[in-house]
Amino acid sequence: MKIVVYHGYYGCDTDCCGHVIKRDDNALQSRFTFSHPYGGDHREFARNLVREQFGDQHVADLDWDNCHIFED
Repeated sequence: MKIVVYHGYYGCDTDCCGHVIKRDDNALQSRFTFSHPYGGDHREFARNLVREQFGDQHVADLDWDNCHIFED
């Protein structure tokens, strides 16, 4: 299973954009949040979003060494 956190871009022109958190094996398990890392640690930002959505047990077993973080 893969958990994906990505910037949704929807509404960026109105400052109403945010991030989507979803499991790649179940599109019904996705969630949109208006939060942004605002110059903070992107990995910690993603970790907190995953924790809020799926719980601590899923944060602990994620392969953070092989995660891909793209900062723009």
